[in-house]
Amino acid sequence: MATKPIDVASVTEELALFIKDVVDYAMFLLGPNGEIRSSNLGATRIMGYEAEEAVGSNFSRFYTPEDLASDKPGRELREAREAGRVEVEGWRVRKDGTRFWANTIITALRGSDGQLRGFVKITRDMTNHRMAEETLRRSEEMFRLLVASVQDYAIFMLDPEGRVTTWNHGAERIKGYTPEEIIGKHFSAFYTPEDRAAHKPEHNLELARTHGSMEDEGWRVRKDGTRFWANVVITAVHDDSGVLRGFAKVTRDVTSRRDAEETRRALFEQREARLRAEEAKHRAETSFRAAQEANRAKDEFLMTLSHELRTPMTAIIGWSRMLPSIPPGDPMFPEAIRSIARSATLQAKLIDDVLDVSRIVSGKLRLEVAEVDLHGILRSATDAVRPSADAKGIQLVSSIAPDIGTATVDPTRLQQIVWNLLSNAVKFTPRGGSVELSASRSDTSIQISVKDTGEGIDPDFLPHVFEPFKQAESPSTRVHGGLGLGLSIVRYLAEAHGGTASAESSGRGKGARFTVTLPAVAVRLSGDDAAQVRSRKIMPPLHGRQILVVDDDREGRELVAAALRYAGADVVAVDSAAAALSYVANHSPDLILTDIAMPEMDGYALQRKLRERDDLARTKIVALTAFPASAVSANEEEFDSYLRKPIDPFELTEKIGLILGV
Repeated sequence: MATKPIDVASVTEELALFIKDVVDYAMFLLGPNGEIRSSNLGATRIMGYEAEEAVGSNFSRFYTPEDLASDKPGRELREAREAGRVEVEGWRVRKDGTRFWANTIITALRGSDGQLRGFVKITRDMTNHRMAEETLRRSEEMFRLLVASVQDYAIFMLDPEGRVTTWNHGAERIKGYTPEEIIGKHFSAFYTPEDRAAHKPEHNLELARTHGSMEDEGWRVRKDGTRFWANVVITAVHDDSGVLRGFAKVTRDVTSRRDAEETRRALFEQREARLRAEEAKHRAETSFRAAQEANRAKDEFLMTLSHELRTPMTAIIGWSRMLPSIPPGDPMFPEAIRSIARSATLQAKLIDDVLDVSRIVSGKLRLEVAEVDLHGILRSATDAVRPSADAKGIQLVSSIAPDIGTATVDPTRLQQIVWNLLSNAVKFTPRGGSVELSASRSDTSIQISVKDTGEGIDPDFLPHVFEPFKQAESPSTRVHGGLGLGLSIVRYLAEAHGGTASAESSGRGKGARFTVTLPAVAVRLSGDDAAQVRSRKIMPPLHGRQILVVDDDREGRELVAAALRYAGADVVAVDSAAAALSYVANHSPDLILTDIAMPEMDGYALQRKLRERDDLARTKIVALTAFPASAVSANEEEFDSYLRKPIDPFELTEKIGLILGV
């Protein structure tokens, strides 16, 4: 296949156009003596001369006066003629007189006969590049000078094997070596013999190589062998291709700081030791005072016990010895019998109180519970105290709610509670005063109170009124008898039933009120009253209603389920939102009662999933949570109702009944 001949004229014209339009390079065609024969647009842009201005003039017009004085243009032409080309960099001058840094290549043009026809001169403006290089050079020089002049830090470079390659003034000051002494040596010279034996220098370099850098504190060694505490940072240095070129090492002498820290630590330890000693002393003094108080209380109790036991014993022994000499018909005889009986009963009560406290303290007190009529217990306790009240002219009043019903309690201990409260009130109420016993019940508790118009309780003593052996009077000057155990027994017995005991008084001379509260979970009602209360407050008609309970807390879930079943509902209880969704896949309950805070999926997410089910459109979704009202989400509005824990079981069933419209 024949090759199409090249149109040399056309190619020459295209090449001329190409050169003419290049703007980033100034291109000139020079004659053998340097006269400009042609120039391109780049020459106009860079040099500032139009082609008509430049053509015909010598290219030396672009050189500085200094270069012209040294005949630099002529030398460049001669070098290009002899070598074929020359490349130089230097300052050049534009038409407006400004200078720029130029890279210039001059190439000799020779004909086929080898004769010089002229030169091609290509110039590029390298001012920005040179300025950048100069800025970098100055920056590097400034950094080198900065590093070299730093006195507080030893800053030096290591090669990849750990040999020192640079050394600043700070390194010389801190470590003691001159650059001539240390450059080329391995940096392990700065480590202690122990660290070198443990290969710590090599280990530190490996850490820096692996992690990029490492920081360490420890002892280092100066040239003279002295040690100092150093903070050391070693940073791996890589080139642009990622090859490790060495390490930068910065060391600071922090011996003074370490000494200061050691001093502070020692002072702190001394202070802590002093505080511990003072605290131990305080505990010892407190224990000593407590022991003294315990001994004082014990002595007072023994004094009181001796007095209280000997007092009735005086009557018993005295009348027993006199009885044989008193004729049966003598009026003194029946009075002696009654006195012996009263004294024996009182002594038995004192002994029982002491034994009760002993059993309570040792945890051996046991309740024998049974369902008893509260009216009967309260009436018996009142009747037992009435003779003492009548003897002092004290009005004893009872105010007992008619629906007090029955309770599952230890009847003996409950009567003991009431008797102790009434006896205490009668003891401290002056002649002509009044004592009132009241009792009532609610859905959650039964409450028994004894109020008197007696001496009252000093505010300072009120917090101690239920403590055993505590009495407001001193043993030697007290007006009233007793061991000071009655009220403490009341509190112990109330708590043993799961209840509480409390005392109120406005102060001395203003009477007092003692209240015992027992939980209503043990309360049982009987007869028609019980059926009426259950139907009104406890048992809404939930029979046949399908309810799903969702709660991850087992105890709470079982309580809620039991209360709803007790109200007649058919209840299924599950422990997670996932289990709830699995259940409703095949069932449509009337109501879903869900907790909010549950793992994996909370109650809000569950209700959103349930709302997506068209077949559950008639199902009520109710939230039951322990979150306070302030923490309730806006999602609360999406529930049919929102109930908060803790909730009384009877209140829960009543509200569920209202939600279901029963």
